[in-house]
Amino acid sequence: MPVAAPLPAESPGSDPMFEFVSTLARELSAGQVELPSFPEAAARVQQVISDETVTSERIARVIGADAGLVARVLTMANSTLLHRGGAPVTSLTVAVTRIGYDNIRAAALAYANAQLRHAPALAPIRADLERCWQEGIRVAALAHALAKESRGLRADEAMLAGLLHNIGKVYLLARSRAQAGGPRLDEAALRPWFPSIGQALIENWKLPDEIAQAVAGQLDTDRQHDGAADLQDLLVVAIQVAAQMSGQASDDAMLAGLPAATALGLNDSALVRIMLESQTELEMLQAALG
Repeated sequence: MPVAAPLPAESPGSDPMFEFVSTLARELSAGQVELPSFPEAAARVQQVISDETVTSERIARVIGADAGLVARVLTMANSTLLHRGGAPVTSLTVAVTRIGYDNIRAAALAYANAQLRHAPALAPIRADLERCWQEGIRVAALAHALAKESRGLRADEAMLAGLLHNIGKVYLLARSRAQAGGPRLDEAALRPWFPSIGQALIENWKLPDEIAQAVAGQLDTDRQHDGAADLQDLLVVAIQVAAQMSGQASDDAMLAGLPAATALGLNDSALVRIMLESQTELEMLQAALG
């Protein structure tokens, strides 16, 4: 399966899709990344966490500027997925310290996606946005379950990569709707472009390079490399397993034959077990993200 196509530098003619993506490519290259109806508080959280000197208190102040975002973060901090008993977390600063920055980013992303899905201007594509979000949660749950089985890969980072793997689709759908005369997009039209656009968005938000690279290479099912399994291997497997579980892939697809699955040390029986266990992960993640 080919790697996601690079963003075009210029348009070769009158192809509306190419023209549309070329315009977005120029904007992304210039750092002009604005998702229509994306809440400012959520974007600011992504940016402030990228500061290596940031404190939990400062992050809590940024979160505290938006009541909806506060609710999401506290819900996640007290979720079954992350809370291991004891008194409920009611302090934002404690929540930030306890659940970590990747989980704060995930909560902010959940909040932002909810705002996108309910934005009046994006009502005509609400079903598409909801489908993207549910797909992201499914892949995130599988990535979280897979990471717990793998040495050297962090479960919280894997979950965030899963949630973000199709952010390029969301961007394309939202911008197409917002741009007058934009082309009508379907899954086939999005596929060549969304990984690269997702990578550009993630880099613009200054998220970890490992996540950006994994999202960019998520369609490269033939990739082989030396050394230990990495986040891209995990994301490739999570996406393929999610597709099989949702009926989008052949039932006889040999997922354990993927180079990425081999790198992770997964055989058929392990994959089946993880698929079953991920149902619990999915329920917990849905509750955690509100």
